[in-house]
Amino acid sequence: MSEFPEIDLYTEVDDELFDELAHLVGEKIVHFEIWEESLGDVLSGDAEAVPAGNKPAQSAFDIDLYLEGGIYFELYSTFCFPTLEGDPLTELATVQNRLTTLTKEELWLEEIAVDEEDALILVLGQRQTPQLYLLISAWSVAEWDELP
Repeated sequence: MSEFPEIDLYTEVDDELFDELAHLVGEKIVHFEIWEESLGDVLSGDAEAVPAGNKPAQSAFDIDLYLEGGIYFELYSTFCFPTLEGDPLTELATVQNRLTTLTKEELWLEEIAVDEEDALILVLGQRQTPQLYLLISAWSVAEWDELP
């Protein structure tokens, strides 16, 4: 991909990367996939360390987010906040239902933001109204030709 340098995973947003990502603002979200297990949990061993009945509610998710213009994000250890003041959504089914509902009603990438530690935040919205804030620990950006 010509706009973004070849890199496996981004974990911080610098000024140059912010400018490149800003060009994606206004793109429609056409598809998403949520993975059952977070890569962060698998790499840390947390996915299997606690028996299923004793596991806390999952709050970080790996999400593939497809934009209408042919770009997609692979988002790792992503927290989904419905508001800036609230807690992140928990449980796979809750996040899946929320994204499904929003996508069916047309969802857009409204804003690219950065937190105080230079982590990426994608603001997803409808009719210029934020609906979901995605705080992302690591991500990659690529092109897609065909939806999964």
